[in-house]
Amino acid sequence: MSQNRLTFSLQKLSMSRVSLVTLFLLSILPIISANPHAISVQLSAGAVSVGNGTTGRVMFILSPNGTDPLDDTDDTTTQDFFFGMNVNNLHHNDTIKLSGGTRDHTDTGVFGWPLETLHDIPVGNYRAQAFLKRYDTATRSDGSVVRLKFPCGDGSPPVSGVGDLASDIIDVHISGKAQTIKLLWNNTVPFLDFSGHEIGGCAQGNYEDTQYLKHIKIRSKKLSDFWGRDMFLGANVLLPHGYNAHDNATRYPVIYSQNHWAEGDGPDSYSTKASFKEAWDSGVIPASGNKTSRETPKMILIAFRHETPYYDDSYAVNTANLGPYGDAINEELIPYLEARFNTIPMPYARIQDGGSTGGWESAANLIFRPDLFGACFSSYPDSLDFHKHQAIPLYNSTNAYKYPNGSDIPSIREFVNGTQQVLASTATENHWELTFGTSSRSSLQWDIWNAVFGVQGLNGYPLEPWNKVTGEIYPEAVKYWESMDLAHHIVTNWNSSLRLGEVLRDRVHISVGTWDDYFLNEGVAEFKSRVETLGGQDWATISILPEKTHGGFYLGMEAWDYLELVKRWVDDHAPDGATPLHANLTLGTSRGNTWNEVIGRGGHQAALARQSDPVIKVTGGIVGTVGSWDPGMKLVARWVINNKTSEKHGCTSFNVTQGDVVRYSTGNAKTNKKAEQVQLWVTGRKMGYVEETRKSNRLSV
Repeated sequence: MSQNRLTFSLQKLSMSRVSLVTLFLLSILPIISANPHAISVQLSAGAVSVGNGTTGRVMFILSPNGTDPLDDTDDTTTQDFFFGMNVNNLHHNDTIKLSGGTRDHTDTGVFGWPLETLHDIPVGNYRAQAFLKRYDTATRSDGSVVRLKFPCGDGSPPVSGVGDLASDIIDVHISGKAQTIKLLWNNTVPFLDFSGHEIGGCAQGNYEDTQYLKHIKIRSKKLSDFWGRDMFLGANVLLPHGYNAHDNATRYPVIYSQNHWAEGDGPDSYSTKASFKEAWDSGVIPASGNKTSRETPKMILIAFRHETPYYDDSYAVNTANLGPYGDAINEELIPYLEARFNTIPMPYARIQDGGSTGGWESAANLIFRPDLFGACFSSYPDSLDFHKHQAIPLYNSTNAYKYPNGSDIPSIREFVNGTQQVLASTATENHWELTFGTSSRSSLQWDIWNAVFGVQGLNGYPLEPWNKVTGEIYPEAVKYWESMDLAHHIVTNWNSSLRLGEVLRDRVHISVGTWDDYFLNEGVAEFKSRVETLGGQDWATISILPEKTHGGFYLGMEAWDYLELVKRWVDDHAPDGATPLHANLTLGTSRGNTWNEVIGRGGHQAALARQSDPVIKVTGGIVGTVGSWDPGMKLVARWVINNKTSEKHGCTSFNVTQGDVVRYSTGNAKTNKKAEQVQLWVTGRKMGYVEETRKSNRLSV
């Protein structure tokens, strides 16, 4: 989540007026249909080509008359209607047709939000636009082949990203009768107009330096090797007043500030608040209230640029779906920065901070890398303990959208005069995301959690923890999230060889409000309870602030007060400080989230190893197991007799679930005096997966 409501910044296209002839071609054309309100959308090549063999996601958006379809795409406020559909092996002259809508075939059909089908669009006047997000094909180093949109300095938006195709915007009247809306691909979303000259083209952006704000970009070998293509990382480095690159004797502690896509902005308020920038550049904090003017803290502030194919940042850890971003940032980018700038390259002088997504990232980087960083100051972090994933009791629930009493699980809220008002439920948000992409490819919040916290599925994409349509939770998939549950990681390694109970004491600082917009206080409360049960109330500084909402600096402090607080922590824990951070607390033996463990447990080879075929054997008759499948697969079995599968031979299908043991009896087949060859076939189906039938060994009866 962003520090404010996460909305995606969508680049607007410059649309020229179309000729009367074009308007006629793009108009609403009546057609004959059995459905009196059958609406379809027809998309074909216009001024630009879709290419050959293109795979991607089509988005069709209707907005109220007089508005731009991209003006308001926030699921809590928009009045738009969204419809999405996957396309495969598309060629230049192909025409795409969207019709109807389905909750059952999300991989091949149209998925709509908030309306289920195109036929449900109310009569009225609208403006319409279509987009085609074209996927790239990547072969990962673990052997899996995936199709994703790699961002290009635009922060990986869910629609209208660099290189996407777009139609012109047209006026549409929905008449209540059968009709077809025809649109042409006339535009390509252009590259952003960067002014800097970094390496890597548009990847991670290119930004112009100023006196104190510097922009760095490197090619990451670790990420490039994983993805099989050049991958880059960037950083925005804010230097303190008086910084002299040639004065190697004067060195500075660093706050690594985690957040969403930073573009070219400086960390904290440098690029958004003129008074902060003026004070930072001058080196003097103006007098205010009862405080006299004083010197700005002498620190370097650094924000990362790490847009990914799944989201606007990587969550800054190693993950089976995104790759070794944790190692790439910490072992490639940070050493490069420390060689380039006059930092203090010691753990006590490397601080992690951030809010929301950045709150989780900063806490995770300290907890997984106490050998590298000294402390975290993490504000309103994403779920630190998955006993409460936002408001979902993830480990103990059967559905992510409904409480046991049938009420909706909320996702976004606000407080009006002290009364909670729910703005969106978990179902609302997940269904909205599903219009932008299947298999966790929407580039939005719930999907990136699937990609970061979960492992890879056999289909090559994140093993989703629940059914995106119904909310049914898959406990076996959720089990794989435990390694990213930061409370679980700490308590299970409290007295292990990682010694986290001793190593992390007095280094974790977290704050959140009881009125957090996204219920993130609930995960913090779970985290607080679990670590304090083992370490006591003084083991970490965890503050749950009454009636505070989402946003702001740590503890709700003013920017300068917060930076001075961090600087005092650094000074106190320096070798000559009051409470030095001892070397035995920053050993490499306390590392977690190691790449070999992450990819070994959650990558493509691990997904293959999870699978097995059905097996039958003679044990007082013929019994069989249905094999091992990814969680969430719907399984149908049948006994196959003498290689005949039709029901007239007695081969009736029946539903099974993982772990079932099934028994064959002669009632499964026509009576026959001859020996029978018996085999068990099991067919698995799941959203995002190719239907597959697996066959057991054969036995004679």
